[in-house]
Amino acid sequence: MTLVSRKLLGFRRIGGNIRFQCILGRSFSTFNKTFNSQAVQVVGNQRSFPTSNSHRVPKTIKKYPKRSKRDSTDKTSRENILLLEINELLNEYTGLNLTFDSIRNIDGLIETFLHSWNRPNVELNDVDIIFQTSEGDGLAIVPKSAYTTEIMDKSLIDDKYTVVKVPKSIVGDKVKVKILRHYELYAEANLIKVLNSRSSDGNRKDELVICDKFSTCSGCQFQMINYEEQLKFKKSVIQRAYKLFFPKLFSTYNEDFGNIIESPMQYAYRTKLTPHYEISSNKNKDKNGNINIGFNHVNPTKLTIDVDYCPIASPAINRALPHVRANVQSKVKETQEDLNIKKRLSKGATLLLRDSIRINHLTGEHERVCLTKYNNIITEKIGDFVFQFPASEFFQNNNSILPHVLDYIRFQINKKQNSYKYIVDTYCGSGFFGISLSKDIPEDGKVFGIEVSKLSIEHAIHNAKLNGLSVPEKIQFIEGNANAIFTNKDFVNSGIIGDDSIVIIDPSRKGSNRKFMQQLLEFKPKLIIYVSCNVFTQARDLADFDDIQAEHNIRYKIQDIIGFDFFPQTKHVESIAILELEE
Repeated sequence: MTLVSRKLLGFRRIGGNIRFQCILGRSFSTFNKTFNSQAVQVVGNQRSFPTSNSHRVPKTIKKYPKRSKRDSTDKTSRENILLLEINELLNEYTGLNLTFDSIRNIDGLIETFLHSWNRPNVELNDVDIIFQTSEGDGLAIVPKSAYTTEIMDKSLIDDKYTVVKVPKSIVGDKVKVKILRHYELYAEANLIKVLNSRSSDGNRKDELVICDKFSTCSGCQFQMINYEEQLKFKKSVIQRAYKLFFPKLFSTYNEDFGNIIESPMQYAYRTKLTPHYEISSNKNKDKNGNINIGFNHVNPTKLTIDVDYCPIASPAINRALPHVRANVQSKVKETQEDLNIKKRLSKGATLLLRDSIRINHLTGEHERVCLTKYNNIITEKIGDFVFQFPASEFFQNNNSILPHVLDYIRFQINKKQNSYKYIVDTYCGSGFFGISLSKDIPEDGKVFGIEVSKLSIEHAIHNAKLNGLSVPEKIQFIEGNANAIFTNKDFVNSGIIGDDSIVIIDPSRKGSNRKFMQQLLEFKPKLIIYVSCNVFTQARDLADFDDIQAEHNIRYKIQDIIGFDFFPQTKHVESIAILELEE
């Protein structure tokens, strides 16, 4: 048995009974040995990158859950973006010349901190947050000697560091944290306390927080900073995405690149809420036996936090939430004795609350209500248009900002009046963009939309008729894969040609793909509008599009890239890219 193995074994035998707490600048004795804990701000240049995107997993723990396949194969996955951000962190500071080898966690350390039930209780004080990830977490770097002296041989931790990911923290925070699970190139931590929260020097303003669950709920990240700083963060995310995945474009833009259009509403804007619950664990219940109904805890070792009010949800949703929660609690208690029902409910469920317009057809009056069944039909009015769609289907969750999105797109369309005759709405959903922009093309023009969801297409057609549009003469929607739209028989027969067309791309978070971008170039529309809920996949797709253009005698100029803050108080940002065919 190696020295490290013997120390690990000894540590495990008594580790559960030890409070292993490290405080900056002080020496502590544990196992009759003394070490000094020192958290530092690090500086260094990164010259190497991991040999593989996938995290190594010790043979003895391969049976435990790992990151998903997409995390190891898709360069724009959350995990791989985090690795790129860690790389940026190491490159951004000079002095210690840190590399990935300097911060890599060996298998024994990963295994020691793997399970919450026997994980060493390690707390670190005065940890400085020096970097903000695109997921809204703060990053710090601490020397491994601050907390691993009793676990690992000294020769393995000399001049070695750990990147620590701390939720609910921002750059400038000095924090006390509890060290949690380790991965190959970083460790998770739980925020215990912000030690300089009352300082006037930083951006943190805890008095801005209005939710009593903010510190534990994973839903919002930035209630503790003012809105202007939130917009700056989201602009930096857009810039980082293009710096990482389309550096050729990023290098040609100035500081205005990725400016953010703010949301008219910073709270009470969200028209959809999906709290969840599970009843299989006693950890998910309060002292009265009521189950927690809410959202994921920010600490990955814990389960669901109980949420009875959400300040970013619409008033109609918050009015309905107590009644929905009471119904669930009642149902769970009634079925506790029925083993068959209890077994079926053991994994819990996800609830659905959607804000909708209810119209009195006799008086024309309407009110905002909350509907809670997946087969309910939601009614929304955006500008002059009305939309209906199943509660289970996608529709943007911040209606207050949608008119601004449409105004921006109309501005881009009308910069060259009468230049466009057709709108091709790929990934069209229930027809929001195509229908809303149908009045912005000539009377003899046409909108053509495609969507893989049959249910969404049925409602897109319904919405077109609901808004007085002629189907299929003026507007046509078909079920199909957007990747093959330009070769689709119905599309070919529609008579739409690229020379007179605008193509709108609005894919899911995973973005589009090279095959679609190849067909898009062959179609050669005059204007391309790429709407994205994941700017990293947008940057990747546009870089692919640029590469494909290099293989043909066709060039598009990216006229603008701008962000829209659909989700204030959170990390999320939407982006729109405008591409115009060069004559």
